[in-house]
Amino acid sequence: MNLSVIMSSVLGMKFDAVWQAILFILGGLGVFLFGIHMMGSSLKELAGDRLRLIIQKSTSTPIMGMAMGFVVTMLTQSSSTTSAIVVGIVGAGLMTFKQSIGVLLGANIGGTVLPLLMAAMPSYIKPVVAVVLVFVGACMVFFFKKEKINQIGSVVLGFGLIFLGLALIDMSFEYIQDAHTEFIMNMFTSLSNYPELAVIVGVLFTIIVQSSAATIGIVQGLYAVGSVSLTGALAVMIGANLGTTITAIIACLGSSKTAKKVAIANSLIKLFGLILFTAIFRFAFDPLIHTINDGMFKNEYNPLIISFSHIFFNLVTSLLILACIKPFNLLCDKIVPDAEKSIEDSLLDYTLIKKSPTLALSFVKTAIDYMAETMGEYVHLAKNYSFERNEKAITHGAELERTINCLDKRIHDYLIKLTVAHMDNKTSTLLSKYLDQIKDIERIGDHCTNILEFFDDRYEKDLHLTEDGTQDLEQMFDTLLQMTDGTVKAIVEWDNDIAEEARVYEDQIDRLEEVLHERHIHRVNAGVCSFQNTEHYVEILSNIERMGDHLTNILDSIITKEYCKYDEFNH
Repeated sequence: MNLSVIMSSVLGMKFDAVWQAILFILGGLGVFLFGIHMMGSSLKELAGDRLRLIIQKSTSTPIMGMAMGFVVTMLTQSSSTTSAIVVGIVGAGLMTFKQSIGVLLGANIGGTVLPLLMAAMPSYIKPVVAVVLVFVGACMVFFFKKEKINQIGSVVLGFGLIFLGLALIDMSFEYIQDAHTEFIMNMFTSLSNYPELAVIVGVLFTIIVQSSAATIGIVQGLYAVGSVSLTGALAVMIGANLGTTITAIIACLGSSKTAKKVAIANSLIKLFGLILFTAIFRFAFDPLIHTINDGMFKNEYNPLIISFSHIFFNLVTSLLILACIKPFNLLCDKIVPDAEKSIEDSLLDYTLIKKSPTLALSFVKTAIDYMAETMGEYVHLAKNYSFERNEKAITHGAELERTINCLDKRIHDYLIKLTVAHMDNKTSTLLSKYLDQIKDIERIGDHCTNILEFFDDRYEKDLHLTEDGTQDLEQMFDTLLQMTDGTVKAIVEWDNDIAEEARVYEDQIDRLEEVLHERHIHRVNAGVCSFQNTEHYVEILSNIERMGDHLTNILDSIITKEYCKYDEFNH
């Protein structure tokens, strides 16, 4: 059906071709970007934490990192998503900066797959594929109750939306080409005459839409209908590769210095490719691609040539960086110098494991002290955010959560290595208790995160606690904070008397959870507050009660002869 007919029938008025195209292009772009987001996020939900764990465990060498980056980007269909995941993992201390480079290079290559699929599919097939995939995906989401089927359906639906968006954009390009051929050709001739300008256009447009696949898909559509020359399309493609780094840069905001270094490295990889291919564009790259195009597609405007050029561009860039990975790492170190050693690095001395296991265990004690103090700070933060919204609290809370998780992993791995060392029974018992303690501290951090998320959701929905509900929650939080502060002090000072004093709060928290739960139900039944306005209240009480249980586990491990009064460990 003609585009003008569709617009006139839908809106009941006539539109100029340019405005019709703009509306359809914007709508198609929105559907396309939403499809990429839905498919990528659904795939990440399917994989869960396994996706991060797989990346973390499979990046011991740059080659393995490249392979992993390629595979993950194939799954998520977004190099931006992969780079953002890597920034998060490095920010949590679960991957080194050097490990991340290989993954970024692999993501660089993996990002060429979606444009290749888009180009390989004829324009008249895309609407058919889109409709079928959207229908199948929607059925899986709405007519099945099993969560995994719903998630798979979301992936299929997202993939269908990608092609639906492209079909809308293609239809717009075809109509513009028919209605305003001379105007369009004149407008895009400048991209052929000034490829440097086209590169800038590609960078800026990709920064706006945050997807190089979207930019390249649009360029492929323009090229397929003859609205832009191959030279202009290639230049825009080069710029799009740099523009896509904006996602990783956004992801690193508020994160560690090392995570920022990863985002800078990702930008440098793309910038290197842009500078290299822009420098050789007129006398090497553009003539080479034209020669290949003439041999493969003759005079046809086949968008596959842009996809092949995209693959060639990213493959050459990644392999050159891989060949010069040591100088590249040094350059990154110069731009973003390494921060001082983190607390876990400075406290956990691996050379002591064989030399002196007992002294090594004292290093663990210092690291656990720091982990406990961080946990105490997080509990106070969660309490304060529960009664007063503070945007900085969410960012600070995420940083505290990353620190606790990082310490948990580092201390756990250190203690596991210590188990192979020769230790007496007392030392072995203490090591076992330390393993239990860090697990409980990490779980308390998770519950703090839950509380922040609960209240963040309430603030977004403009939901407020009743006066009685607020007083009840304050009472329970105050009891929890007294227990938390006592537990942290007992850990740091190795004092079982302090631990005994803090232990009594556990029964109070349990009783309060039961009483306040009943009071909450009574308020709801009495109509004092609605079900909607009390959303998450029971979960908040439950999270506080569970935090009390984990604090009790820690205190019980301290209230033993095996744990305290070991003079050989004090330092």
